[in-house]
Amino acid sequence: MSALGCADAQTAPAQSPTQTQDAVVAEVAGRKITMKELDDRWQAMDPAERSRVTQLVYQNRRNVLDQMMGDVLIEEAATAAAMPLPQYLEQETKKRLQPITDADVRQFFDTNKDRATGRTYEELQGPIRAFLGGQRQAQAKAQLVDDLTKKAAGVRVLLDPPRATIALAEHDPSMGPPNAAVTIVEFSDYQ
Repeated sequence: MSALGCADAQTAPAQSPTQTQDAVVAEVAGRKITMKELDDRWQAMDPAERSRVTQLVYQNRRNVLDQMMGDVLIEEAATAAAMPLPQYLEQETKKRLQPITDADVRQFFDTNKDRATGRTYEELQGPIRAFLGGQRQAQAKAQLVDDLTKKAAGVRVLLDPPRATIALAEHDPSMGPPNAAVTIVEFSDYQ
């Protein structure tokens, strides 16, 4: 019986992508397969895809972490200003909000005309203005967070980015001693 097509196979609940390397991720015929074995096999079979997925997970976590940190900074600033959060956020983003001009709407339409599916500028100027308004609102909030981050003390990101160890053969071109913490590899020599 194949483990992949078993209708009666029991599946575990979804696990975090950060299971420890010694976590058992499968059992088959009495043998336990660990996360380390799985990752090692994935690395050997498709290192580029594993690297891409690892980077994608990190980037998404980092984006959400940045939003969470920004929310905390805004909440603290609202408290310090003795204002309700919505009022503070509206007041501070309004200061940073760039107005949307008719020229902005026209330029957006002209740049994306091929996606208009036959609709005219007149039909799309309202939705375009609303879309640009949402973008500008997000930009104003991002600027507020940036301004608050510059003023804040104790803001640190401790999320580790993905790291990869790249094995070099004895004959691979590189600069620096073999035991250097960082080795620069010149790929221009490869044909």
